[in-house]
Amino acid sequence: MVDSTEILHIYRRLLRAATYLPDSLARNYAHNRILEQFRRNAKRGSPEPVVSGRIKNAISSAKSLERAGNGSLEDLQKVLLFAYGRKGSRRRELIQALLRPDENILPKDDLALKALILHPNGEQASKHKPNPKLTAFVESQGSNHPAESVRPKIKKLKIPKENIWGRAIPRKGELNMRKMWWAITLNKLLPPVPKHEWDRLRDLASGKIPLDEVPKRRSRKEEQVENWEEELRVFRYLQHPIKAEAAEIEGVAFDPERGLVAQTRAPKEIDQLNSKTLISSPRVLRRLYAGIWSLTPTMSQDEVTKQWNIQWGPGRSIFLRGSITKPSASDLELFEGIESQPEPEPQPKPARTRPKPKRAQDARHSVKSIIPEPV
Repeated sequence: MVDSTEILHIYRRLLRAATYLPDSLARNYAHNRILEQFRRNAKRGSPEPVVSGRIKNAISSAKSLERAGNGSLEDLQKVLLFAYGRKGSRRRELIQALLRPDENILPKDDLALKALILHPNGEQASKHKPNPKLTAFVESQGSNHPAESVRPKIKKLKIPKENIWGRAIPRKGELNMRKMWWAITLNKLLPPVPKHEWDRLRDLASGKIPLDEVPKRRSRKEEQVENWEEELRVFRYLQHPIKAEAAEIEGVAFDPERGLVAQTRAPKEIDQLNSKTLISSPRVLRRLYAGIWSLTPTMSQDEVTKQWNIQWGPGRSIFLRGSITKPSASDLELFEGIESQPEPEPQPKPARTRPKPKRAQDARHSVKSIIPEPV
């Protein structure tokens, strides 16, 4: 049976880990997400196996947030992908905003509304065409596929004229192909974000604005922390002595001064951070923002032409963008007064050492010279 004390401990652990993330937008997203999940699941009753599975997921999320706050590059990248809508629930919310119909498509008066009610399956519905906003964005992502995207590239819809029996594709089959293509395409979408978030990613990646300050950790008394962690270990062992949650505890001993004391094993190497994945400098963090920026577009409509303008982040590699950095004035001062090296003269091609293959005619003559002619 799941105890409410353990649920409260995990809830506080998640909120505490979210406060130490080095990005203000990610902190707000993680905090609101934790509150939303716990409040929604607290209102409805769920069976014990479901609650146990959610507790395991919450513990895994807490460990990931703690590693991200301690400087783990991989875990922080995962959190930023969720916070900026490249994965998870916020991505689905941005896709829903992208699927909303434009104001130009909505009926302007009562006559247009009546015609739409009487004939809902018009030409647009029969061809299964979405709104122009979504169509423009799908074309833009297909032509500007990010190189670092974990999602595959959007392919163009190709409907064959004939089926395998040489007959024309029926209208129902064409409609099903379009629906299937749109279902696959929606899974590949990287939806646009508001302009102020896109500008913030750009400024963080380029160094135009300083990075967010990492929140200072609040100090607590070591004795209270040790006693609290010790009580939690004993409680878990007594509650689940055989399950995997208590695998790091070998047993429980009684101490006359402290009471029950858990006998723990050596810490696992899985929870320890690898020095290669740590954020060692602000430059590494800016490169991480540049990678997120390359996966993030923004979308706006021209008030005059009503055309959709879509901007994508160019990414963190200037060379891949087709431009090469030029030396600065300070770099040129280092080589001032040094003549440029002359270009090397073109060298003649070396002679071929391999003998040329004999022609087929010479080979036939050589065979005739060996084989005697018949008398």
